[in-house]
Amino acid sequence: QDADASLSRRFGTNDRMLRYKRIDSLFYTDTFYSKKVVSKRGFSMMQLFVSDKGFVKVYGMKSEREFIDALKLFCKEVGAPRAIIVDPHRSQKSNEVKQFLTKVETTLRVLEESTQHADRAELYIGLLKRGVGKDMRETNSPMKLWCYACERRAAIMTLTANNLFQLEGQNPYLATLGEMGDISNLCQFGWYEWVYFRQHTAAFPYQKEVLGRCLGPTKN
Repeated sequence: QDADASLSRRFGTNDRMLRYKRIDSLFYTDTFYSKKVVSKRGFSMMQLFVSDKGFVKVYGMKSEREFIDALKLFCKEVGAPRAIIVDPHRSQKSNEVKQFLTKVETTLRVLEESTQHADRAELYIGLLKRGVGKDMRETNSPMKLWCYACERRAAIMTLTANNLFQLEGQNPYLATLGEMGDISNLCQFGWYEWVYFRQHTAAFPYQKEVLGRCLGPTKN
């Protein structure tokens, strides 16, 4: 932090410029819930972020109070957009949320319920749930793994080209971030497919390869 402050004074940069890249897009966000099954990681809901170009990112949450944590992680992993468009729920327009978005120079827009723009996030929630349901039915995978399935399906949606006019034939990842995304980790294995993985903590060499199930790409 001291080093960051020194760089800021020297080069005239602020904290936002040091930590968050800028995204020239609008992002809509909404919460969806798993009312029946708490996930293996303890999540009962997910926060979905979707851009005006169809870039989708989801974060598991245990309560609505964790919205600010999901927002901060989104800005760290993806970037700070021109604006975040939220519904009127108090957790999404709290003073803490407003202060953080001011710090990263992102505009907060609060929508009235049942507006056209609110439907955008709801539309992608529906598409995500439909894709996840298909994945889990076809593989007969345990319901407690739904959070992993959501993250994998969101990545597929982001890295797949669709017929949105503003994409101009590109996929949402390239159109939003200006760089090619890595699809190799999604193409090689299907959801809940049998795989061998390396167990680096094994006591004996012959125990290093372990049979398991693929739950999607891991974060570096």
